[in-house]
Amino acid sequence: MELWVGPAIIAALVSALISAAGWFVTSWQAQRSEARRRGEKVHDFQVALRAEIASDLLGLQVGSRAEMLEALKKALDQNPTYRPIIPRLASNAVFGEVLRELHVLPAEVIAAVINYQRLRQSIELFVEDIRSVSDVSSSRLLLMTSDYVDMLNRLEILATNAVAALERSLALNKSDGGPQNQGSALEPALAERSASSEQSSLP
Repeated sequence: MELWVGPAIIAALVSALISAAGWFVTSWQAQRSEARRRGEKVHDFQVALRAEIASDLLGLQVGSRAEMLEALKKALDQNPTYRPIIPRLASNAVFGEVLRELHVLPAEVIAAVINYQRLRQSIELFVEDIRSVSDVSSSRLLLMTSDYVDMLNRLEILATNAVAALERSLALNKSDGGPQNQGSALEPALAERSASSEQSSLP
């Protein structure tokens, strides 16, 4: 009996150790796979945000807002009833998709993107205010447009800061062996929204 019990207990112990080892390996592989997927998602989000904000920044850097404001002043001097067409900002599709999971991004990136986005939303509302007024005096309209130009100047600075923060984060991720040259996880959602956003963004 003792000869049978000894090997049986040893076999059970070996089986338990093998099962435990298998569980630990499976758990480690699952955690590693989840960390990889999370890293890819963070990378994709940052690439998409950088592209969208860089596009806005390019638009902000084209032309001279000071010259635009001076031209408006001259037009109002000649015709006080003149009303400029203030264009709406393009639809911010990427941020809308990322917003629900913004917490997965690095803290520095979140702060820079939120600062930029909050001012952008304020400008969007202010543009609607300017476009809605019809009986405002020419001096008041010029003041409102001057405030609008000042907001665009600040937005350009915040856009520059946001792009720089995203580039630093992506460079750090690349040096750590993170995802490189991968398609964005946002592509299906953005493709679906792009058609509907084009017409709504026109002045």
